[in-house]
Amino acid sequence: MSGWDWFEGLAAADETDEADRVHWQQCFGTSAGQKVLAELERSILRTALGPQSPDRAIWMREGQRALVLQMARLARGSVDGGAADNKG
Repeated sequence: MSGWDWFEGLAAADETDEADRVHWQQCFGTSAGQKVLAELERSILRTALGPQSPDRAIWMREGQRALVLQMARLARGSVDGGAADNKG
């Protein structure tokens, strides 16, 4: 045991199976779902906190950003989370 064996379990847990991805695509593939994603992206990804923001606000925003990006990735059906995410 190398001490890193626990890490392999996390990688497997991160993978969303195909059936779950289909649910995300069906939900956010609708007009209403696209509007929800657009609003989340507008309010979270396309706004910035001011320079006087406390650390906890920055941490919270980073968590929000990560969640919105994950939702958008799953809604598009991207498996690798990489360059394929930028396709139209």
